[in-house]
Amino acid sequence: MRGTALHQTVASSWLIILHLVGGIFGHGMLVDPVNRSSMWRKGYSTPINYNDNENFCGGYAKQWSENSGQCGICGDDYALKQPRPNENTGTYGNGIIVATYEQGSWVNLTVMITANHRGYFNFNICPLEDGPEVIETEDCFEMYPLILDEGSYDYTLATSATGSYTATVKLPDSLVCEHCVLRWHWRTGNNWGLCSTDDGFGQTGSLGCGPQETFRTCSDISIL
Repeated sequence: MRGTALHQTVASSWLIILHLVGGIFGHGMLVDPVNRSSMWRKGYSTPINYNDNENFCGGYAKQWSENSGQCGICGDDYALKQPRPNENTGTYGNGIIVATYEQGSWVNLTVMITANHRGYFNFNICPLEDGPEVIETEDCFEMYPLILDEGSYDYTLATSATGSYTATVKLPDSLVCEHCVLRWHWRTGNNWGLCSTDDGFGQTGSLGCGPQETFRTCSDISIL
């Protein structure tokens, strides 16, 4: 064990910035390594997205009523034409590497939650091996899920507290890349719905079951 996978820390500066610049309307994003939509907050000369904590697949209604539950690879409305704004070569996907890590190492990833909708986080990596113009795919991300230091791939938010959370994850031992995309995926749990029973023959109603809001961000990194 390397301690708990997710530790809440003080993040007043980020919360103040979000309040002054974009308003605290919800919800969350990966801030270290900084995601594409938030790079301007760290001093990069990149397009400004004041709603960088709202990469939620176009919103619950868009995702589930119009797009059959589908979400853009990096959190955009699935119905948008590729490259979508947060995908590689899109409005915010400029290919700037924001962090470099050692192959197979344990690294700390920081998530900022401005409105806690419970649920769980997970992280995946997609290496962009076929050139600077290639767009990420779901199949690519699924090849490299990142395990948490507690031994699982998902971290369940046990409280409704806002602020900064740090997850410790293991980078793949076999992966080296000049340009990889690190994706944070948050399936919230603030809606009531139906889940299958343990025996698989029935359904039961509970908070967190059924369709939920989904948030995603993508960050450009290197692993050497």
